[in-house]
Amino acid sequence: MMVFRRSLVGKLLCVLLVAAAGVGCTKKEVLVSKEAMFGMAPKEGPDKVNIVLARDINDAIPCSDYGEGCLSAHRLKTRDLDFIAIEFSSRESARAASRKVRGWTYENWLFDDVEGEPELVRWLQRYFTAHRYAPEKAADSPQTLPGTAPASPPISP
Repeated sequence: MMVFRRSLVGKLLCVLLVAAAGVGCTKKEVLVSKEAMFGMAPKEGPDKVNIVLARDINDAIPCSDYGEGCLSAHRLKTRDLDFIAIEFSSRESARAASRKVRGWTYENWLFDDVEGEPELVRWLQRYFTAHRYAPEKAADSPQTLPGTAPASPPISP
């Protein structure tokens, strides 16, 4: 009986260790659902977010404009400012689209038509901790604008 308990405990311990290792090693994508995303914004007051319905089929926002991984696009309004929220299947897809349109991201969401509206930018940062597209500098790109090159070093005699 004692041998049976030890082998059972050993097997259970092995199963728990394998399960713990599997949970710890898996890299799961954090996705924010539509409901969760809209739930993060205030329900009342001037910061309330409203969904703006398309007036007709031509007014709808096509996912194809934003690239691979786009699941849905929504026109939203807060503080009398319109913007677009696009849901993606992954964080990487949202970031890739953000580079393309120079938008703002939060997890698997892209916010477009935000630039130039400081009040809207503050709203996105406050409620979604959104991040702005940050262009990556190319290795071969010049660091100065044409015509503004630094002065050459003096020539010694």
